[in-house]
Amino acid sequence: MASARSVSPGAALLRTSRMFSLPQALPQPHREGSFRQSETATEPYPTRQIISTTSLSRRTGDWGLKRPLPLRTTTKTTIPMIKVNQVDSIESVTDFHPATDHGMSLRKFQEMNIPITVPSNKGGMNMPKKSVFEDDFDFTALGQKSGEQATDDMDMRWKFKGPWLAGLTDGEMQKYLETHVRSRRSEFRKFLKGKLAKEINESAAREAKDKGEEAPAAQEVDASKITDVELTNFLRRLRDDRPRLYKLVSQFLDLAPIGPPAHSADMWKKDYTQAPLTLKVGNPYAKEGPPITHPSAGLSYLRTASYLENNPLYGPQAKRAPVEARVVAPRHGNGARGAKLGVGGFVTNVPGGDSTFNMSRVSADIRHERTPGLERLDPSIKGGAKVWVEPLFATVNSKGQTIVTVGETDNKSPDIAKELAGGEALQIEEKPVQRSTHNWPVRSRGRELGASVIGSSRTYGLKPEDLAFEK
Repeated sequence: MASARSVSPGAALLRTSRMFSLPQALPQPHREGSFRQSETATEPYPTRQIISTTSLSRRTGDWGLKRPLPLRTTTKTTIPMIKVNQVDSIESVTDFHPATDHGMSLRKFQEMNIPITVPSNKGGMNMPKKSVFEDDFDFTALGQKSGEQATDDMDMRWKFKGPWLAGLTDGEMQKYLETHVRSRRSEFRKFLKGKLAKEINESAAREAKDKGEEAPAAQEVDASKITDVELTNFLRRLRDDRPRLYKLVSQFLDLAPIGPPAHSADMWKKDYTQAPLTLKVGNPYAKEGPPITHPSAGLSYLRTASYLENNPLYGPQAKRAPVEARVVAPRHGNGARGAKLGVGGFVTNVPGGDSTFNMSRVSADIRHERTPGLERLDPSIKGGAKVWVEPLFATVNSKGQTIVTVGETDNKSPDIAKELAGGEALQIEEKPVQRSTHNWPVRSRGRELGASVIGSSRTYGLKPEDLAFEK
């Protein structure tokens, strides 16, 4: 203990750095109910840092900690990954557990090469998604803009100091009021005085502009000159204007925005000078709540899905390489939830829309023949039922869960993927090329390639003048 108290500044800096110390563990994910929860199930996100080591160091038990770890438990796993619960326990041993569950899920996810998108707030409209790294959603610095644009940036953030009120229970709400709100009453009155002074100055400048005069700077009202009577009258007006009152309270407490009603008159606006119909986009996290971490969660840094995969045997491919998904739960026996697939360590739904996974006009027996194991459990399938799907994009919700969206793939893509992995060669029938003297118009395939996630050229540092070719 004496040596711990007499630590030099350099040693204290090293002890608190990420290079020489482990970060604090994150809180455990919130469980809504215990009757359907499993103690052995993988958590939605890791709460402790994963540590890995080389094969040579693992043979000697060297994991970069203060003491070597036992070889009997660390050399049985194929991939060296552990998470340390406690470096020094009461028994003077290191408490650790394997961490291949989250470590391998990260590797498999990055192999799929899919972007992370923001949640859609357009209801059931089938529109392309936007990446979380777009300029409209990812803010690294505020205060560089002014006016209405700065207010829009504040509303489109994903990180707020205050909570999301729609997700608080009664007890959490009362605790928040007692600890963070009641003691700041005087600060809120000072904040309202500043807003009232700004409103008075803007009203005076507007009247002077209508008269063709310039508002003198000497007549500007300062917040310190607002009397208690004027503030009381301002509070009475705010009580009759609930939306404005909630907006001011949200600005003062920095509360996360709450989604508007489903059928709001302000959702659609008509602008005859530009587009005939434009959609007013609000905060994408207002409906379900802001995420607990960055919207990408460090899983992927791709900004768009508009890229081509170049196969070493067949050249550029029209579609990305599919992945083999495991049927975790068949459609029959899972109630009204539908079939569930396991893709890269994440559970997802079957592709929606009109596809081979959703053939309502075909009998269940025919669907079972086309996709064995998807309609009902088939224990005769060796290794379990599997299907080939195309990963499209993923979204991280407010609970930290990763929601992967997959689509249907064509018939040739799985065979190409199997051949590339060392399987049987694909038999392709070569057809003679028919030459024609007619000049048929070539259809653009811009909507077919990467139409699920769109990106802006500004996100890659390109400007419109940079995209112009030299003549």
